[in-house]
Amino acid sequence: MKSLLVPTAVRGPVRLIAVACLVMPLLAACGGSGNPSSSTMNLGITDGPVDAASSVVISFTGVELQPANGGSAVTFNFSSPKTLDLMQYQNGNAAALLSDVSVPAGNYSWIRLLLNVGSNNAVANSYIEINGAQYPIMVPSGAQTGLKLVQGFTMTVNQVANFTIDFVLSQAITAPPGQQVGGTQAYVLQPALRLIDNVQAGTISGTVALSTLQSNSACLSGYSGSGPLPNAHVYIFSGANATLTDIQIDPTTGTAPAGHVNPVVTPQITLSSSGQYAYSQPFLLAGTYTLAVACGADNPSTADTLAFIPAAGMTATVTANQTTTVTF
Repeated sequence: MKSLLVPTAVRGPVRLIAVACLVMPLLAACGGSGNPSSSTMNLGITDGPVDAASSVVISFTGVELQPANGGSAVTFNFSSPKTLDLMQYQNGNAAALLSDVSVPAGNYSWIRLLLNVGSNNAVANSYIEINGAQYPIMVPSGAQTGLKLVQGFTMTVNQVANFTIDFVLSQAITAPPGQQVGGTQAYVLQPALRLIDNVQAGTISGTVALSTLQSNSACLSGYSGSGPLPNAHVYIFSGANATLTDIQIDPTTGTAPAGHVNPVVTPQITLSSSGQYAYSQPFLLAGTYTLAVACGADNPSTADTLAFIPAAGMTATVTANQTTTVTF
């Protein structure tokens, strides 16, 4: 699944803010809704795997929050960029972007990750590494729109809120032909992000029987006998009895084509130290999901036919702060 061939799809403000800020040891905060009541925010970042890439390095310069009442944005500019290899923060691990920062209490309509984007839309000090070669990362219209996650959230007075942003890299990164920086093929990063309130999230994990994988030759195709299976993933869709589909991304909008619903996430199946084929997906909001093992190459730039096991999927319910086990 999610074959990563250069320069096809991989298979998860950006603007500088010119404002006067109060200098703090690690970052500066400015703007806000004018509400004297405050709350405390912790914000981490994690990602899902992307096949064939060994590193996805992004340099963040800050975070911006937009109050729902239309007031001035709350901006945290880092005193120095935070450069993170997202591939190092998987399976429940998260890197800290904001730690115990004071935020005006209230409702917010979106969150933006700030990057240093040049006139060519290339992100400074950021790259994806594939087979030992590094390729630049671009954000379309990055200087204007950036990596903005339009998802509401609430900061409660005198409370601590812990959020995690999940980069769904399997849906976020593509390599459109002709997109180059300095004569080198560039990879485009779209805002395929999920904002998770940690207290409302749980985990789905389980094992996949070898007989299940052997039932379709595509599942074990290209597998070396250790580590993740390159063509077998667990596709997790929102809701019960969801329609099982491949991943499709419109290269113009960076989102699913009209009428198409992508999986929420697609965790890898890997051979564990105990000799079992296993998967795990943390940071899922409490609710009902449909799961199926999907085998075959899945290029988000095209419509692909995948073999799902079982064909109609399996329904599971995620409970906050608990692990739900689903075995195939």
